[in-house]
Amino acid sequence: MLDDLNPREGRSEPGRDRPRSVPSRPFADREVPRGTRRTPQTVQAWLDGDLPEAAVRHGDTARDVDFWRRIETEVDQRRRMKTPAYVQDRIMQALPQATPRVITPFWRRQFAVTPTMAVAVGAAILALGVLLTSLLLAR
Repeated sequence: MLDDLNPREGRSEPGRDRPRSVPSRPFADREVPRGTRRTPQTVQAWLDGDLPEAAVRHGDTARDVDFWRRIETEVDQRRRMKTPAYVQDRIMQALPQATPRVITPFWRRQFAVTPTMAVAVGAAILALGVLLTSLLLAR
């Protein structure tokens, strides 16, 4: 789908109106149709291994069987494909040569208090104290 990402689209600006782009092909050529066609139950049973192919390959279901056979041959070809050696070499070269350091747990790390953090913690403690005092005195 072709999206016009112009932020000013739809706004009228004098002298800047431009015609909206018209797609060169009809939408049917660019989009997958959302049909209501479903795989028949007999073909589903064949795919599950419950029925033999001969019981399914007749009438309208022959087209579905041919489709799933083509998918099966394509998947078998893809399964037998091997990654070229140069790809594996590139991957191995991209790995770091040195062993990464173990990350120090948070309780062993150095803790630094900045002035802003000290003021924020002090204000929070003061607010908590005022709140607790007011609750105790209200009883």
